[in-house]
Order: sequence, then C-alpha cells, then structure tokens
Amino acid sequence: MAENYSSDARHEIIAALNGFLADTSIVYFKTHGYHWNVEGPNFYNLHIMFEKFYIKLWKSTDEIAERIRSLGEKTPPSYVELLAHGTIKEAETAPAGHIMVKALRDDYLALAKKARDVCSFADVHGDVVTTDIMTKQATFLEKAAWMLQSSAID
Repeated sequence: MAENYSSDARHEIIAALNGFLADTSIVYFKTHGYHWNVEGPNFYNLHIMFEKFYIKLWKSTDEIAERIRSLGEKTPPSYVELLAHGTIKEAETAPAGHIMVKALRDDYLALAKKARDVCSFADVHGDVVTTDIMTKQATFLEKAAWMLQSSAID
C-alpha cells in the first residue's frame, strides 16, 4: 500500500514502473506485430512462439499497472502519454523472420535488464512486492531471449 513508503520513494518507484510498463507495451506490440507479419520457412514456429510471448507480455502489463495503482497513482491514460516513458524503439517495418528474432532478442534482453534495475531500485526502498513482480518479469524475459537466440539463424 502507498502508506508503506515515503512520498519520494513511492514516486520514484512509480516512475520506474511507468518506464517499465511503457517498454513492456512497446515490446508487446512489436512481438504481436511480428506475429501477424512473419513469413518464411520458420513461419509456423515463429508465429506460435511470438504468440506465446505477446500473451505473457500483455498479461504482465496488467500486473504492472495494478502495482502502480496500488502505490496510489494512476497509470498514463493514453498510449501517447504511456509511450513518452519508454526507451525501447518501436518497430518501423516488418522485416524478414530472422531479423525479427534478433530484434526481439535484443528488446527482451533490454527489458530484462530494466526489470532487474527496477527490482534493485525497489529493493533499496524495501518494496518487496515490486521486487517480486520484477524478478518474475526478468525470469520470463531472460528465458524468452534465450529461446529467441536459440531460434536465430545467422
């Protein structure tokens, strides 16, 4: 609950969570867009893998947003406002499947690093709930990056 943390700590945690929520949303949509547009000899396997990943990402956005709400703030009310907190770049094209795999691997690794950073930051403030959420996110993201790397064709 919001009263468990100082006002400064709460605002800092919320800012970090908003950034993570924005980047998760970007990676979610990129993964979903790649799911829709993947072509080539590995179409089916990539199509299914991307679907499993975007479903997990979509569900995680709700958990992150609800954490922000439980800390006493509202989440950004529009996609434009939400994306202003993001650092990961959106997809500008639908490239070949092997490029999609590499791009997503890099994004998942970047998002995993951000999850670990938010986790460390929340831990400093004694926010074990956010730490737990971010640990679970980092676990999923690192595994997904490994799966993408293992699927990469050079």
